[in-house]
Amino acid sequence: MLYQRQRHSPDRLNNSQRRTYDLLRSTLMTTSRNVLLVERELTEALSASRSTVRAVLQQLAREGLVTREPKNGTRATGSLLLPIDELDTMAQLVRAPTPPLRTQTIECRPVGCPPVVRDRLRLTAGWNVLMVESLMVHDGLTIGVAVGYIGVSESQARCIDVEGQDVISILERQLGIRIGPSRTTVGAVTADEETADLIGVDVGAPLIWLEDVLEDQDGQPRALSQFRLRGDRVAVSAKARRTT
Repeated sequence: MLYQRQRHSPDRLNNSQRRTYDLLRSTLMTTSRNVLLVERELTEALSASRSTVRAVLQQLAREGLVTREPKNGTRATGSLLLPIDELDTMAQLVRAPTPPLRTQTIECRPVGCPPVVRDRLRLTAGWNVLMVESLMVHDGLTIGVAVGYIGVSESQARCIDVEGQDVISILERQLGIRIGPSRTTVGAVTADEETADLIGVDVGAPLIWLEDVLEDQDGQPRALSQFRLRGDRVAVSAKARRTT
C-alpha cells in the first residue's frame, strides 16, 4: 500500500519556497489582472508541493501581488513590465490593451546649477537646471515618482509647459532636441516617509530605483532622470546581447 502510494505520487523536484516564489512572481509580471490562480495547477506547473505553493501565495498576497478571498479564490492583481532598452515617452511605454501610463506634475522650478547635476550633464557657464517632479499613474494607481533635471537656458526655462509631459517629451517637443542613447542604472531602495506618502506604500516598502542619463545625437547629456517605482507593481526588462 505504501509503495503504491509513493509510486503514483508525482515527484516535486523543484520544491523550494524561494525558487517557487521567483518562478511564480516572474510569471505574474505578464499575467493579466484578475486571472485566477489555482493551487492544484500551480503545483504541477512549478513542480512544487501544495504546501509550498500555498506559502508562496500567502507571501505574494502580503506583498500585494495577488488577492485571496473566500469563494473568489486567488487572483493576480496585475503588474507593469517596463522595457528599459527602449527610449519611449511614458504614454508610449505601455501599449493597448493595457491602460496608458501618464504623468502628473507635482513640482517644477529652476534650481540653479547644482554642481553634481552640472557635472553629470557637462553644462557650461550660463546654463540652468529645470527640475520637474511627477507622479507616474497607471490604471488609476500611482506606481512611482519621477524627477527630471534638464539643462536649459534662462529663456527656455520660462516658456516650457511641463504639465502632463515627461522628460523625453519636453526635450523633443518643446526644446527640439533629437534624442540619442541613454545610460541606465537600476538599483533597489526602500521607501522613505516622503516617498511612501506620495505613492501610497508603507515606509520601508521595497522600491526599484532607476536612473537615466539622456544624451542627444551628438553624445551631449541633456537630462538626468531618476525614478522610484513600486516593487510590488513594476518590473523592468531589457534585451541583453553577449559580445565576444
